[in-house]
Amino acid sequence: MATVKEIKKSIKVHQYVSDSISYVLSPENRNGDEKCFKASYLNCMNDGAESLSKQFYETRRAFNKDNNILAHHYVQSFSPNEKITPELAHQIGVELAEKIAPGFQVIVSTHIDKDHIHNHIIINAVSMETGLKWKGNGDTLNKSVRPESDKLCKKYGLTTIKKRSGLRGIDQSTRELAAKGKSWKVDLCKALDEAVKLCNSKDEFISFMKNKGFEITRYTDRHITFQKIGEKKKIRADTLAEQFGDYYKKENLEKLMGFYSIPKPIETTPKPKQQQIPFKNEFEKYEDSYFKKNPPPTTPIEAKTLQLLIKNSTTPFFFLLLTIMKLLLRRKNKQRLDRKYRLLHSKAKMQKQYKTKKPNLQETLERYETVPAIAGNIPYKNLIKAQGENYRVRIALSAVPKLYAYPFFFSASLYKSYALVTIKAKDRQLLQRALEIEDISVLEKHNEHYTAKAEYLALKKRAERLGVKTEFLVIQPERLSKLKEEKDRFVAIPTKEGKIRLAFLPQNKDFILHTLYPERYESNSDLFSVGRNSTVNTRLKSEALLGGQQMRYRTLTKEQVEQLAESTKGQELFAVFSKNAKGENLNGQYNIAFKEEDTALIESILQKPKTTKRKI
Repeated sequence: MATVKEIKKSIKVHQYVSDSISYVLSPENRNGDEKCFKASYLNCMNDGAESLSKQFYETRRAFNKDNNILAHHYVQSFSPNEKITPELAHQIGVELAEKIAPGFQVIVSTHIDKDHIHNHIIINAVSMETGLKWKGNGDTLNKSVRPESDKLCKKYGLTTIKKRSGLRGIDQSTRELAAKGKSWKVDLCKALDEAVKLCNSKDEFISFMKNKGFEITRYTDRHITFQKIGEKKKIRADTLAEQFGDYYKKENLEKLMGFYSIPKPIETTPKPKQQQIPFKNEFEKYEDSYFKKNPPPTTPIEAKTLQLLIKNSTTPFFFLLLTIMKLLLRRKNKQRLDRKYRLLHSKAKMQKQYKTKKPNLQETLERYETVPAIAGNIPYKNLIKAQGENYRVRIALSAVPKLYAYPFFFSASLYKSYALVTIKAKDRQLLQRALEIEDISVLEKHNEHYTAKAEYLALKKRAERLGVKTEFLVIQPERLSKLKEEKDRFVAIPTKEGKIRLAFLPQNKDFILHTLYPERYESNSDLFSVGRNSTVNTRLKSEALLGGQQMRYRTLTKEQVEQLAESTKGQELFAVFSKNAKGENLNGQYNIAFKEEDTALIESILQKPKTTKRKI
């Protein structure tokens, strides 16, 4: 499981940029322990923190945007209960940076000095390709960064957060202060515990809390705000309840003291509904900006004429290449992206320049049966790595000029008799208009076939790198819906018989079988349920903190966990976590978490001889 958050303190000073980079790249922490396991650099050179800070500055200055926020700092943390190596954590961090910030200068550093592995990701505020600023707001974090992080966790067999529990969790500073007996939040909870036993009215409650060193700064029908005398910070009862439990909500406190009354409804005039602006990721914003500066080089009407000329040509393939070169020469405002990459690979011009012999037409055409020419308005690698789902279709060669008449990115592989076109799925309606197809299901069938084929080749290469063999499973189409949220774990290939052939890596085999055929793996207990144990673990941590205790952890076998569950049936003294994703237990080991005060009880149970166990 991985969580992603942005460092709240904004980086608005040049020295702070350098200091932040120095911190994430420092090999050791203050105690002399190893901290930085590995660091990677996207679109920048590693010559030290000062040099990297200067590279960031030169990019911002080039676009005259060296002001306000200069960089953004994200932290991607993995659960201590997750089975993950520093190498895999770093790979996930790099892939996350490539997905969310294409074209930006990014530093990814993996730290191992805490009880959990975590990645520091520092992003320069300005893109070196588009000049646009990074939008570091809540929408970007919740709708782009975190979803991409979850996708990568699924891709590599890690758990993801499905639903947040009622408790928000206790922050690190509160936990550290509580261990030293200096947390004012814990003292506030203890004072409230006494108040509900001794107070019978609102005035008594306010007076009692003041004697305990807490002033009630605001008391309304809906909220109570506390402030420890001598402290600057304040906290509402409901906020306290999010960290320590619903017991501390205003409503529950008043009910226990016996003077609760239902708050009056708030009379509000209904506001007119505002039209929601659809969220756009960084790639979509770049696409809009690109085509504002670089309108399509042809019109739909002219593209139809070019299509007829290519159809009637004796050599349609070469006539298409000449047509594309002519369209590209029309573009006046060429971006750096266009100068850096050659979008059309044609050897005819090179052969003419060096006065080589004329190529044999038949030999050239035969070569393009297997090695295609490349056309389009963006490099293929840049397109498929950008945010969003890829979409592939096969079209006639004569239809390629039509794509240049519409404002969307595409990359086309030109073979002897057809073209294989890749776009982003969000642009499929524009593609439908360009090709003048009435029924979009035609394109959907093409995409289903060619996308699966491309994804399978990528899966096969990944299996070769890992030194394993790709495995297959043939299923009925209706069973595929059970895996709809786990698309990163497999590739679905339709067969001629109307069935679905799944291709996947060996490490995902158990999960896929458990999901497709749950009736074969029925469980009589929810002992190893991820959601249930997360809730129990949160409750145990809150109770331990209030009691001034620490949490303890042990690694047990499945038989030992079952024995412990049978002996403590109904008490929920511990939480169980598998070392792999979603309950997959590859090595038969489990982690348990429990309070310090229950250590002796748990040790004594484990030392007893085994009894009849409760089956899982």
